[in-house]
Amino acid sequence: MDTQEFGHRSGQLFGIEQRPATVFLGVLIALKIVLLFTLAWNARFVMDEFVQLGWAKYFSNGLFDTIWHPKAVGYAIFYEIAHLIGWDATSILLVGRIQTALLACATVAMVYACARALGEDRNRALVIVLLLLCFSNFMERIFRTIAEPLAVFFAVAALLVVLRARELSGRQLVAAGILSGLSFLATQKSVYFNFALGLGLVADAALAKRYAAGMARGAWLVLGWTVPIIAYCFIFGGADPVPIARNLVFGPLEIAARGGGDYGGLRRFVFQTLARNYVLYVFCFAGMALSLIQIMKLDERRRIALIFSIVVTVLVFAHDQPWPYVFIMALPFMSLWSLTLLDGAAIRVRYLHLAWIALVTAMAISFVANVLYLRFDNAAQLELVARAESLLAPGERYFDGVGMLPNRMEPTTLWLDKHYVLATLQEGKNSEVYNVLSKSPPKLILWSYRMDYINPVVAPLILNSYVRIAPNLRIAGSRIYPGQRKIFDVPIAGSYALYSADGTPLRGQVVIDGAVLDPPFHLAIGPKTVTLRDGAREALLLPTGSYAGHFKDGSDNEFLFDGVYD
Repeated sequence: MDTQEFGHRSGQLFGIEQRPATVFLGVLIALKIVLLFTLAWNARFVMDEFVQLGWAKYFSNGLFDTIWHPKAVGYAIFYEIAHLIGWDATSILLVGRIQTALLACATVAMVYACARALGEDRNRALVIVLLLLCFSNFMERIFRTIAEPLAVFFAVAALLVVLRARELSGRQLVAAGILSGLSFLATQKSVYFNFALGLGLVADAALAKRYAAGMARGAWLVLGWTVPIIAYCFIFGGADPVPIARNLVFGPLEIAARGGGDYGGLRRFVFQTLARNYVLYVFCFAGMALSLIQIMKLDERRRIALIFSIVVTVLVFAHDQPWPYVFIMALPFMSLWSLTLLDGAAIRVRYLHLAWIALVTAMAISFVANVLYLRFDNAAQLELVARAESLLAPGERYFDGVGMLPNRMEPTTLWLDKHYVLATLQEGKNSEVYNVLSKSPPKLILWSYRMDYINPVVAPLILNSYVRIAPNLRIAGSRIYPGQRKIFDVPIAGSYALYSADGTPLRGQVVIDGAVLDPPFHLAIGPKTVTLRDGAREALLLPTGSYAGHFKDGSDNEFLFDGVYD
């Protein structure tokens, strides 16, 4: 049975003919896209999203000057758009999400174009797109404000250039190489894409015994790949691009050398995605296996795409830090082979019907799973972000080790992942966190489970210097009471005054090291003995500011990032 005949029968399996089937598939895809944007707007943020979206703020604040990122920052250039459109921290985060969701739509459209370039008819290409959107990892991760969605976009574009070329000339290969280079500049994990595309082009020529053509293909691809890399090095390095080039190579090598050993148990995410999408994976894996068996019978385009897809899939699933978002690097290419099993099953109508039943059931379940995922909303995270931003002037600094405020500066770019949490606990007073909080203390600290982890090290710097004024928020200051002496180790020199628990200004006198003062008054850095002399039963001694309406009672929310990878 040829592809056209199968396409006709696949339309009939939905109970409708070809043109109505196209409309029906289009409606289902549209519903998925609506769900994608709903998830992008409402889903809880993963820690990585804050810091990667926020890196754009360093372009005019020392990036590759005083601040050296161990990764390529091409993704940060992309998220600069969100910084330009957004007007505050919350809007920047949500604009970034919508921006990435729009990018995902472009990626999906290119997957459709790839399927068509591989000879699929319209309905089969639409089914492939729908199946891609039914993968839970794709729907739940492709809108994240991290580097991988941008890298996948360029990787799919590079493959599409190769598949759409009538004849693989140097011009098309250089174009594909440029796109591969842009993918690499989004994240160096894209070396998987670069290697896979190069291997696909060269191996296809080798299988056809066109060895010289294979070498030429590789050379043209590498030439194109170097163009954006060289431009990147000169843009950020100016007259001295070598340090930038060195950073592109050795930065990720340092991270890769650490591996996922600090976390432990990351392979569970491989089993997680397989268990949640096992029907879809069966179709994709089986399709690639069946195609590989007949690789010598495939035409040039399908052979290149097959080798590319298999290599990327193997590398992604073998990655030693398989966080759930990593799988979006393989899913668009795997989905291209999802209907091949049905071609084989079409020989026996009974098996074809069973296969379609399994596939349609899996697709229906995916819609339900997308809706259920909405229960993990980001309301608490965005409330914390908005409250924290309201307490900081543009020039004031905060610390959380996560980077939750994309438009406010931090005293350090330290990222408190598990590696640096362990390093902090091991190094103690010699750690970067301790040095920052002791020598460049921020006005505000956003508290999360990562701060809980390092509390044994930083507690002496926080206990007498910061006071909680809302869940997960500590501000430089002290809670004082009438007649009760208290040590306030002032972290930031400046003007201080008295405020109530709700942030409104209070009148009263404060005894500081034996001197009676009327607020506001100036305090120098260092320990002070303070006592509330008269006035309210308790007061907050804080840097002078406007706090009314910005404080909130309640203990810390321990679930800000709970289950974000579930």
